[in-house]
This record gives sequence, structure tokens and C-alpha cells, in this order.
Amino acid sequence: MKKVIMLLTSLVLMCTAVYADPIIMATGSSISSEIVEHSGGTPAAISMDAASVKAVYTDNGKIKAILIKSSYALDSIGVGNGVYPCPQPDENGYIYVYTDEEYSSGDVAVDMEGSTHTVTPIDIVATKDKWQTSEDGHTLIEYLGGSEDVVVPNFYNGEIIVGAGNGKAIESEDSLKSAVFSEGILSIGNYAFYEKKALSSVVFSDSIETIGGAAFANSGLSCDISLPENTEIIYAYAFMNSGITSIKLNDKLKRLCSYSFAYCKNMGGTITLPSSLVYLGDWVFEECTSLTGGITVPGSVKTVGEGAFFNCSLMTGKIVLENGVEEIGLGAFGAESIARSGFTAVELPPSLRKIGPYAFQLAGNIKYLELPEGLETISDGAFDHMSGLTNKQLIIPSTVKTIGGDYNVEENTGYGGHVFYDMGKNESFVSIDVADGNEYFTSVDGVLYDKDITRLIGYPRGKRDAVYEIPEGVTQLDELCFSRAAYLNKIILPNSYVISEDVPANVLNKDGNSLAVALYVYTAVNAVDVKPDNEHYVSENGILYSKDRKSLWYIPNQYSGNININAETQSIEKGSVFIASKSNTKWGNMYLPDNAAVNKTAAEYIWTFMRGFFYGVNKDGTFLYGDMNSDGRTDSTDAFVLLKNTSGIYKDQNAAGDYDLSGKIDIKDVIALLQAY
Repeated sequence: MKKVIMLLTSLVLMCTAVYADPIIMATGSSISSEIVEHSGGTPAAISMDAASVKAVYTDNGKIKAILIKSSYALDSIGVGNGVYPCPQPDENGYIYVYTDEEYSSGDVAVDMEGSTHTVTPIDIVATKDKWQTSEDGHTLIEYLGGSEDVVVPNFYNGEIIVGAGNGKAIESEDSLKSAVFSEGILSIGNYAFYEKKALSSVVFSDSIETIGGAAFANSGLSCDISLPENTEIIYAYAFMNSGITSIKLNDKLKRLCSYSFAYCKNMGGTITLPSSLVYLGDWVFEECTSLTGGITVPGSVKTVGEGAFFNCSLMTGKIVLENGVEEIGLGAFGAESIARSGFTAVELPPSLRKIGPYAFQLAGNIKYLELPEGLETISDGAFDHMSGLTNKQLIIPSTVKTIGGDYNVEENTGYGGHVFYDMGKNESFVSIDVADGNEYFTSVDGVLYDKDITRLIGYPRGKRDAVYEIPEGVTQLDELCFSRAAYLNKIILPNSYVISEDVPANVLNKDGNSLAVALYVYTAVNAVDVKPDNEHYVSENGILYSKDRKSLWYIPNQYSGNININAETQSIEKGSVFIASKSNTKWGNMYLPDNAAVNKTAAEYIWTFMRGFFYGVNKDGTFLYGDMNSDGRTDSTDAFVLLKNTSGIYKDQNAAGDYDLSGKIDIKDVIALLQAY
């Protein structure tokens, strides 16, 4: 199942796609065999290259049975005074041998093909409660008793029981409150106690090796959990959205699969990942909002899964990735807002090769970032909204080959999106530099470019220049490369740069042109200028037109005063007006030349982005009451816009909305407009 990513925006816009904050969230909690990572049957234990004795069962002075795990067939085994033939291993590699040897005390020696295995036996735990078993009799799949407190037996109907659950929830009364697993149970199957709302506590046996997908998901578990000492795999969704209050991981755990503890919002305390861990799946601890402290990811884990610690708001300690970790997945340490982000420090290892898309999105409490030599890929949005950084500079390692271009695209576009957006503090972050020896990137006076200076990637927000002239030869401005530049008032475009209405697939702001998305809506730029010999464009008081003035290409958000579009203008290009709200836009009213071509393109491109403004002003400065979309007339469309306004979806009310001239803007104005049209 492909991971679903939701992009949210803090902007109040209608029918537009200006994404200020590409918040990454996990969506869709449906279970699939792919996400659960195994399907049907009892989850298989870790495969073995040799035969081993898993359990010896005793009862009333007798050795009653022996459970063997083997990757190949055995002829026979010896125990006590007897030799017993072995059946073929089942699909999970288990061999079940039944005996009747005398037993007094102590360990039991089992001979297998010339080798002796000494095992501490366990007592048979039977039950009078009724269960339904799998066809082979070794897995319990339905509880038929009526007890609120269930003991899961290791023997039933004379057969060894190795697991509970078989790809569906164990059927039982909803009153089931607790479960105790007998020693000898090796696995808890997929969905075993899924959505058992009354189930509040569970006691595991140390013999349990695997806990299946969604085994306790959405259940009522509300206790502390310590994983059994032999557990090696926690499959996907195992404890998701349960009420467990803490988790202690064991020292043999190898795999934590996707969503295994996601949305366990009552789970407090700290998390210690064992050095045995080799796999940390996607969204494992997402929304675990009561966890505290920091996190150390052992070097045995090569990839930190997508969203692994997303929205863990109380984890205010340090992120430490030990040497050996090679990749950080999408949104792994991110959040959907700075208020929901916790981590305050990060330490990255020399083994790290890739920082995935939005890996540290909105991790606004981290104070310092240093990138290690050896890093090769910095993905789109990697440091998006890391606004708490006190770095004066960020040094791109000599080993970095790729910056941006790998979000939601199959092949890298060579174009960055949101990589350094809202990064660092205005008062301190003044330079993005490149380490000596990098073959792909360079820095010019603290501004990041590709090696041949044709692509401008990042302009640090704290750089003090009021005017910046982009070097000749530059043909590409990455998405948001100038955004949040607090001191920059004017940019001068090179003759080599040509604006494109089409932006690459990884760019989030699809409704802007390439210049608009580079400057975005949060910047101090109030003028865009060009040189006199520019063959493509001309600037009038900082507003950019085509050379013949027939096309309007860009109005800076911070332009001051009213705007009178040049009388020669016939078309308004996509992205030329690119705004989010009145609060971050300084210009006042816009007056268009009176021609049909302008009116057509204005309706298509400008008003899409101006529905938060609702000026409704005539050229002589008077209000056209009810003209909420400023198209020079009042009609049912204005009623719809006004309805949005009065319902609170839009909050930039103005006098034009007072259609009935009552002195206030309310639903009566909407009704009056609808009655008129």
C-alpha cells in the first residue's frame, strides 16, 4: 500500500493550491497485508539455519512433548530412554514430537542427529475453557469460554499450542478484560485482539517471538508493557491506538514494523531502542504525544522510517543517530506545527547518506544543525521551518550530490522545493556555504548555487543586503529560494532568466509561476527589477511586465500603494499576483485597464488569489456594494463569496459586503444578493 501523504496549508484561500506549510501527516489506518508485512496464519518465527529445541513440555512426572524449530527434516530425536520419529516441519518450520518419558526434575537432554540440546522444561498449561483451533490444532483462533480473564494455554486437546490468532480477531465476548499467555506460546497472530475494547491488561510469556500485525490495535489495553525477552518482531499496527501507558523494549528485538505504536497517546516515559534493532518502520511512534526525553537510533538501523517520531511533542531531548544509520525517511522527526515539535538538538553520523523529504519539518526547537561529511542527498523540505536554529551559517558537505527534487517524483527534477524554507533566525542565519572539494555546488557571498551558477538554490534569510543582483547565467530559481528573506527589498533579474508558467512536479505551489514560487508570499521584497538591455522584461516601479508591456508577470507582495496596471497590458500571466492574505500584503487596490483581454485573464489568474481581499472598489474609489470578487458587477458568485465571509471562512470583511447598507455585514446581505440574482 502506497503511503498516503496529506499536504495541509495554513492559508485561507478558496479553490487555490498555495501551500505555505506542506504538513506531512499519516492518513488512512486501514490494514493491508503489505503494511502488516505478513499475511494469514501464525506469524513465522525468525528463520534458522539449524534445528533447535524450542520447548520441552512436562506434566505429572512425564515428558509429554517436544517442540523443535528446523529449516530441514529430521529423522528422529532421542529423549530419556526413547527414540522418536519426527514428522516433516510445517510451513512455519515447527516439528511436533509427542513422548511419554519419565521425568523427575532438572533440565532435559534432547539428542538430534548427533548433537545434544539441554533445555529447561516448562509445565503444560491446559484449560477447561473451550477454544476453536486452526486445522492443524496448533493455533487458537476463537475463544468459546465466558471468562473475563483468559489464560492462553500452551496445550489444548492433546496438541502443542504455539500461537493465538490466525489472521482475524479472536472471537470472544466483548467483556474480555485480561489475557495471560502461557510459557511456550511463540507468536501472537495478526488481529488477535484487534478492537477488544474491554481488554485492559495482558501478561506475555518470555517465549513469545513475534507479535502480529494489529494484534492489539484499537484495543482497550491500558497497562505498562514490557516486551518478552525473546521477542524479535513487532509487526505493523501491533499496538496502534491502544491506551498502553509505557513500553519497555527488550534486548533481542530486531524489527519494529510500521505504525506498531502509532497513536498510543497515553504511552509515557522514554524509549530505548536496543542495539539488536535492524529495522525501524514507518510512523512507528507517530502521535505518541506523552513520550518524553530524546531518542538514540542504533547504528544497526540503516534507515529511520517515514514519520517514525512525527508529532512526538514531549520528546524534548536530543536526537542521536549512531554511526551506521544511512538514511532518514520522510518526516521522520517532523511535526505538523512547531507547537507539536519537541526535539531540541540533533547529532548526525558520518555514515548518513540521505536526509529524506521534510525529515525535520517544523522541528523549530532544534537550536543547531551540522551536516556530516559523507552526506550525499538533501531532499525537498529537509529543513523546512527549522526556524529555531541559531546557526550563522550552514555548510554543505563536500560529498553532497543532490539538493531537492525527490518529493512525489519518480526521477529527481534537479529543482529544489522548500529545502531551506523558514530556516534559521533572521538575526543570525546569514550564509549557506559549501565545503571545499564539492563537485556539484558552490556558494557566492553566502548564497547557494549549483556548481556552474545557473541554479540559485538558497538565499539565507538573515543576509543583510537590501538589493541583490542575481548573477548573469542563472536560469533557474528554486522554489522558495528567497522566501523569508527579511532584509531583502529588491532583486535584479539577470538577462539569462526567463519566467516559466510551468513548474516541476515536486514543487508544491503549482498555481504560481517560477518567479512567484521563488519569492513566495513571506519576504521583504517590494520590487523586482531588470537591466535596461533585458530582452524579455521591463520593470515599472518594481512591477514586472513583458518587454512590450502587454503581459503582467509579477507584483511583489510588499509593493506599497495602489496598483495601476499599465494601459498597454492585455494579459495577466499565471502567478503574477501570488498572495496569501491581506495581512502579509502591503499594496492596496488594483486598477485594471478596460479591455476584454485583461478582464478574461484577470478572472482566471488574479481573483483566484484575491478572494481574501474582496476590495470591490470602483476606479473612482467608491464601493460597488456587493461586488465581493471585484469583477465590476454583482451576481450570484458574489453572494457565494459573501456567504464564505460571513460564515467565518474568510475574515477580511470590508464595506463592499454591506449590500443592504445596514451598517454591518451579515447573512442578511447574502440573502439580499441572492434575491436580486
